[in-house]
Amino acid sequence: MEHKVKEVFVNDDALHVVSGSEVWRFTDNGKEPYQWESAQFTDGGASEEFVNFFTGELVELLEASAVYSTELEAVKDAIKTTLVEGLMRSFEHLRKIRHSVSVRIPELNRLQLYEDFARVLWHAYKDLMPKVALLLGFDIGFQFQKDALFEKGIAEFNGKYPSLIMDIPGVLKRQRVNWQQGLSEFRNDFPEHRKQNISAFERYYRPQTAEMLFEHAWRTMADLFPVFIEARFSPTWSIKEIPLAERDPRRPRRFQLFRCDPVERLTSPPAEGLHRHRRGSPAMTGAEKSCIVPRRDNL
Repeated sequence: MEHKVKEVFVNDDALHVVSGSEVWRFTDNGKEPYQWESAQFTDGGASEEFVNFFTGELVELLEASAVYSTELEAVKDAIKTTLVEGLMRSFEHLRKIRHSVSVRIPELNRLQLYEDFARVLWHAYKDLMPKVALLLGFDIGFQFQKDALFEKGIAEFNGKYPSLIMDIPGVLKRQRVNWQQGLSEFRNDFPEHRKQNISAFERYYRPQTAEMLFEHAWRTMADLFPVFIEARFSPTWSIKEIPLAERDPRRPRRFQLFRCDPVERLTSPPAEGLHRHRRGSPAMTGAEKSCIVPRRDNL
């Protein structure tokens, strides 16, 4: 490793070290740490915004919450799995797609790049993302059901979680309509089961479509996870988005914590949903504003 260490995390019982744009994997072989087996996990992409967010800021927000002990470790593990097995692997396929634009490769190989990319990205979004949400107390499995069950799930979600700091049902509806259903149909109806002709999915073999899909998928997670984590904060803390002009380029962070009037929260996954109500106590000294804010489409 030629660059200084930026982040360190554990996944699948192996130590992953982010250094520059690379990730190195170290496996405990029973010897001293400096003698552990090492391998370059990826030779690029580690400096990408999504990696920095998942290994840095998202973990910081989680550690500031009222999620503790084995539950905390379970959520961390699920987040790291989503990053490593889902987003980083799909990003590697995206890098190959980018490279294919400037070189000539056999057509069969070119098509395979996009199909592999779609499979892995869909796994990250459809399988791994809901596991993180569920560990934090939020079941969003309805997002991947047929229309009637989806609408029923949206209504139930609204009833259980009326006061989240983002309009999560609105976010999920937009993703479902704007790109999610298209990716699902492409992955299921052509690479997996060949239900339709390839001509029906011509746009999914374009680099700009792959870029769009990856951007939407990871940024959806980057919207949802902080909101779900914030719902597990202690009663007098919340988060707000830092304006772009005020962010530190040396340590990019999207959110900042602030102290607020007390709200009632549950500090463990709710059976009947998280509900936030004003307490009868007066505002705390130094509180910036109430934790109860109007729901927004995004932070």
